[in-house]
Amino acid sequence: MSDNELLDLGDISALYRCSRRHARDVITKLVGFPEIAPGSTPRNPLWLRIEVKAFLHRKTAKTQANRKPDTATLGG
Repeated sequence: MSDNELLDLGDISALYRCSRRHARDVITKLVGFPEIAPGSTPRNPLWLRIEVKAFLHRKTAKTQANRKPDTATLGG
């Protein structure tokens, strides 16, 4: 695994445009956020870039539940 495949807290905070503290205390603790990468430590956690980007672009169930129903399929 190369270094460009891993993200640290600074990279995650830049990706989400927030502070390192917010990334550490909120973003990385969200339900469904990827686990730390194998070989990284709790003191200096690293995450796989692919998994974090997939989490960022994933649609949540709440967003899908709030979508307006298609009237063509409802017969109305």
